[in-house]
Parts: sequence; structure tokens; C-alpha cells
Amino acid sequence: MPERGIRSTYSQCPFQLLMCDKGGVIASGTGFFFEVDDQWFVVTNWHNVTGRDFQTSKLLSKHARIPTHLIAKLSTYKLGNSQNQSFAIGPHEVPLYHKNQACWLEHRDHGRSVDVVAIPWERPEACPQFMHNAANRISTDNIPVQPGCIVFVVGFPQAISVGFGLPLWKSGYVASEPHYDVTLEGRLQDFGGLKGGRHVPAFFIDAQTRAGMSGSPVFARYFGTWDMGDPYRPVNPDEPGFWDREDVAIFGSEGTQFVGCYSGRIASRENDAALGLCWRRDVIEEICRNGKRSEISL
Repeated sequence: MPERGIRSTYSQCPFQLLMCDKGGVIASGTGFFFEVDDQWFVVTNWHNVTGRDFQTSKLLSKHARIPTHLIAKLSTYKLGNSQNQSFAIGPHEVPLYHKNQACWLEHRDHGRSVDVVAIPWERPEACPQFMHNAANRISTDNIPVQPGCIVFVVGFPQAISVGFGLPLWKSGYVASEPHYDVTLEGRLQDFGGLKGGRHVPAFFIDAQTRAGMSGSPVFARYFGTWDMGDPYRPVNPDEPGFWDREDVAIFGSEGTQFVGCYSGRIASRENDAALGLCWRRDVIEEICRNGKRSEISL
């Protein structure tokens, strides 16, 4: 760990996004790279690229404009190559439309009901290899992600950054059972869970996030002892051969795992409860591998 420099590799993951049209910057948000089979994608929220509520498709405000492209603010070698070791944050345009048809991929089954998109876009050569690592390639840790687990939303609240453009960390907790889908705007009933509403493949997190963090990667952190092969299998130090095992993180260990993409509080009930959504990692991978191209056009 360097004393003078970036002290966490997770700070090197996200980048700031500016949503733009011909009139200039509309809003700011966060994005990150995701890599599948050597193909790179920019991942962010559906509402960031459309300017619309993912549940209703209505504009986010009366005066909202529709983005035509994104500006990704990436660490960039000043002369455009690694021979010059000096770099700074530079703008890179990410098109949202080609011949007036949307470029991004949505979930094949859920479409815009999943507030996540993946934009096929090659990582610029001028971007240092040690910066903006793909979120799913940073760590191989496999930890128990469970209610009460600490999570960090790493992004750009209110477009704030530090240093040469590094993100901020907002801490919170997993606020629902992560395996079970969330029901948005459901109604109370006598038996079972909420009735009606929309079921989405996400879990709740309790964190004091702010505008500009939509699209941020979410990392869970766990301290303790766990089975690294099957993190939900109970660990018994008294079982035969336990101390000879190499697949157990021993007492006091720390693990960090990428768990999904954050989207801000949009639905009114969830907003009142101060809850945000974390769209699960497997959902992002499904979009990148088998997503469908959006049918939206300019």
C-alpha cells in the first residue's frame, strides 16, 4: 500500500459520467467497466442514459433533456500513450445512439424494469492499465453477503471528486435478504409478502447516498472466518482436518467482493424508507452476455 498515492484498488474502479446532448451537460452520474469474454462494457443505470424513470418511463423532471451521448472522465495518459507516465482525467465520448438507434443493452427478460444498461465500448488505449479496472475482475474473494453486511457505494455524490478525479466512498448495509427479489410499490395484504407492485432482481441497501452516485459499483466487505469455496457453509474449527484446510479464511480475515450496481431512490415508498437498490452482479452479467439492444430511438 503506497503512502503517497491511491491506497485502495477499489478507488480505481469507477469513473464519472456526464450525460450530454447537443446543448451540453445535462447531469452527472457514475459508471464502471465490466468485462466478459474479453469484451468490455460501460455499465450504468437505465435512467442515466434515458433521462426517464425506469418504472414509468416518464421524464425525471418537467425540464429533463434526453442524453445523446456520455462523457466518461477517465484517467488518460497526457500524450495518449504509456511512454509518458504522466496522466490526468480526460474526457472520452461514449455514443448512446448509432443511426438514431440506441446502442446500449438491456436485460433480455426484464427490459427497462432493470435499471441497468451495458454499453459495448472498448477501453481506450490511452487509459492506464492499472486504472478503472473491470469491477468483476478486481477481486476473487467469495464472501458471505448477508443482511447487515457492510457495503460501500463508490462514486461521485453531487459530482464531487478528490485528487485528480478519484471517487468518494459512501458506506451502508445490506438491508434485505440478497437472494430474494425486491417488490417495488407493492401493497400490504394479510398473507405473504407485498401484493402487486413490480418484482425486480435487486436487493435493498441502507446508505446515505446522493445524486451523482447512480450507476456506482457496490462492494461488500466481510470480517471474520468463512469457507472461501462455499461462503454460506457453516465453519466448524473443531471438525477433523480443519486447521489443515487451505480454503478457509481464518479468524480476523477481511474479504471484499463486487456485488452489483447502485441506483438511487426512485420509487416513493422506498424513498420514504431511505432505501436504495443494488442490482445484483449476476443480472449485470446476464445483460452483458445475453442482453437485448434497446428499442429506443431518437
